[in-house]
Amino acid sequence: EGDDDEEEFGRDDPSQSIYGAGQPGYGNKDKRDYRGGAGLGQHGNAAEKKQRNMQTLPKVDNISEKDLRAILSSEVHLVDIFIPPNEGVPSPSLDGYNENIRGEFCTIDWSLHKKSPSTVPMFRDLVSKSPGCEHRIKVSLKQITDAAREYDMDNSAVAHTLEPSGFVFHESRCGSTLVANSLAAMNPSAHRVYSESSPPLKALTACGENSSRCPMSTASQLFSDTVYMMSRSNDDAESKVFFKIQSAGSKSISVFSEAFPDTPWIFVYREPNQVMMSQLDVPNIKQANCVRGKKSPSASIKHFVKRHGMKMRDLTDEDFCAVHLATICEGATHELDISTTGRAVNYSNLIPTLVDSIFPNHFHLDLGSVERKLIEEVSGHYSKARNTKQQEWKGDDSEKKERKATEAMKSASEQFLKETYDILEMHQ
Repeated sequence: EGDDDEEEFGRDDPSQSIYGAGQPGYGNKDKRDYRGGAGLGQHGNAAEKKQRNMQTLPKVDNISEKDLRAILSSEVHLVDIFIPPNEGVPSPSLDGYNENIRGEFCTIDWSLHKKSPSTVPMFRDLVSKSPGCEHRIKVSLKQITDAAREYDMDNSAVAHTLEPSGFVFHESRCGSTLVANSLAAMNPSAHRVYSESSPPLKALTACGENSSRCPMSTASQLFSDTVYMMSRSNDDAESKVFFKIQSAGSKSISVFSEAFPDTPWIFVYREPNQVMMSQLDVPNIKQANCVRGKKSPSASIKHFVKRHGMKMRDLTDEDFCAVHLATICEGATHELDISTTGRAVNYSNLIPTLVDSIFPNHFHLDLGSVERKLIEEVSGHYSKARNTKQQEWKGDDSEKKERKATEAMKSASEQFLKETYDILEMHQ
């Protein structure tokens, strides 16, 4: 559940347009065309009318007028950001972040996720299956965000900004994808859900752990602008946007809170032995996601190990996995201790907790019988069924994971992970 690989900057021909890359006629139940979030199939000439209303455009360097119009009209969406490795994040002469940080935009076929979120469970799946993303636009993120904010003040008929209604952070392997799928399925016309998209994670972590590379305010501004560009829509039916952040982003919830102090968020977690078993149930334990960083541990992991009176060389692979998960959970517990907008959500009894508490009372969503039925339907499929035939979910496997957990896993969980788990239990 990591972020996408970075690509090189630049574009061979800045005047090349993204238009024509998509394909018409994407089928879905209500016959709407969600490409680009635009609903073009429903509105027809309305889109042309909107385009005619776009007169004077803000100035942005190194981009054609046609591509600039595509971004400002929200026909294309932000799918990645690139931070120059030799320049850093802060602006060298101005407050804020470096203007050479680039944003990459393309036409997303939102109908794929709105129609069947479990078959394109991650944002990278959606991007890879969107024909319009074969051609992309790259531009200064700072300049294009400033231009979009200026443009949006006078052109609300062309594009509107969706309300960020909830952020989902998580421990990993704990049901967070089901949360995202449920948010998408319960009201596909109104809800846009980004499930582990690359730009927010890169923005959250741009200044490093504990703001070691730049001030938190710089990362916060970068994150705020990133979310703003990803929340713009030209589909009148869309009204809310949600973000599920990769587990690594849970160490930077403080950056999110500075940018969005009033926006509700949750942290999804699971019983230690179960999440350890889910992580380590692989042919080669050294290739498990939670063990891969053992050769180059992060600062938070080193500090955690030192705090427990141990050395890195003393850790088994199971120990390291537990420590890795514990540092993710600590990122959440530290913020939950001071937050009025965060809630901890245990994987146990997840769907009832979402529909009876989190969605209506925390994210403030309207939940009637229709929405509940749609959530029930999507929860009956495996959350990451990356094929045309959705896989039926075989039921809760918690007891099975408990039985399969080895003594080494249980020992590591007890020593390193149980303490944060107990704290999370108090924040439900």
